[in-house]
Amino acid sequence: PLGNGQSDLDPVAAVGGRIAFEVGDIGNTDIFVMDADGGNATNITNHGGADMAPSWSPNGSRIAFMRAENVENDIYLMDADGGNLGNVTNHFENDTGPVWSPDGERIAFQRQRPGNQDTYVMDSDGGNLANLTNHPEWDGHQAWSPDGERIVFVTRREGNSDVYVMDADGDNQ
Repeated sequence: PLGNGQSDLDPVAAVGGRIAFEVGDIGNTDIFVMDADGGNATNITNHGGADMAPSWSPNGSRIAFMRAENVENDIYLMDADGGNLGNVTNHFENDTGPVWSPDGERIAFQRQRPGNQDTYVMDSDGGNLANLTNHPEWDGHQAWSPDGERIVFVTRREGNSDVYVMDADGDNQ
């Protein structure tokens, strides 16, 4: 553990043996990276707000994550060393849980709007945003199939949490 009385959360292994994880307390969380053996831990966001849920690009060069500011959450991207930071959703919604497609071309995530949460997908630069689930019940916690052709997600459509699978364009749920 890094210590300082802080929680180490959500470790995510990466290409090349690097690990990304969040450290902090509610409302003040940063993204760290370190070697797989625990050495060279480095804070790469040092934001003073809540940076959470890091997700490595398939080639290990970029990290997508959620940043909470004020009352909204956006999806940000940065280089693996924290450089080239940019907001790719920049909406007045709550965007969380980014996950890269296996080819690194797209990112799936959850978007919460008043009374609803759906699974969305966008190009890795934030373009071509699409609501894949578009259902009045809660949908989220998405993950890509290894070939990038399908997305699995959790939904509460049947009154409890169930796992659904769909094509990467949202068809065949």
